[in-house]
Amino acid sequence: MQNAKVKRFIKEGRGQGTGRDYVPWVKTSDYSSKGRATRIQGIKTQRIHHLHSDNQLRAFLIFEYSDAIIDIRESYPLLDVMEVIDDKEGLRLDKFTDADGYPLVICTTFLLTVRGEGGEERLVARSVKNTSELAKKITLEKLEIERRYWQARGVDWKIITEKQLPRQFCENIEWCRETLLEEMQEGELAQAMLAYIQSEPFTPIKMLLNQFEYEQQLEPGKALWLFRYLLATKCLEVNIENAINLAATLEELK
Repeated sequence: MQNAKVKRFIKEGRGQGTGRDYVPWVKTSDYSSKGRATRIQGIKTQRIHHLHSDNQLRAFLIFEYSDAIIDIRESYPLLDVMEVIDDKEGLRLDKFTDADGYPLVICTTFLLTVRGEGGEERLVARSVKNTSELAKKITLEKLEIERRYWQARGVDWKIITEKQLPRQFCENIEWCRETLLEEMQEGELAQAMLAYIQSEPFTPIKMLLNQFEYEQQLEPGKALWLFRYLLATKCLEVNIENAINLAATLEELK
């Protein structure tokens, strides 16, 4: 039993496809969201991702940074929830209906495709919630529906809160990843900078950037851009979880 809106969303391809072709069930333009809604260009998927809170953005950045995660599907709808869940005892599915009695579509925040070391692929589902939301009975009832759904499908499912989303780590990723959105034509220059920095592990990064920029006769800011690119591509090893202080040396950043 589906209302007109759900039928329209399905016809639009929402909740369908993978990779570049996936269309999220809920877009940022559909509803007002609590927190800051974000549309962000995906590097791995090459499509726009629709995120509805700061926590969702931080989770997305961490997922995209991971080498193991190869596809990220946000706002994934559980359209076949009634068919998949056999054990419905205690579930308050009646609470999740619209004014006309039609069932609401429950979504899991992220459905991820993870590639193992042996090349095998598996699905992982993650629901992103603020800890304050977990005090609400309606939220817990929705999460229990999600838990049973993914359990029935044999998919690993967990809840992620802001406690698992370190802000500094996410800010660093966001600062670096911007360089991957631009067309890179200075591969040899980036490698030259990498060797330059690695050869001077006890010299402050800022000093090295200025020297490299001067020696290579680059426009102001280009060396910093290359430094961010090396971090984004993980060619330059630093502790990405800590604040990146340009006054520090490479050895101090590790």
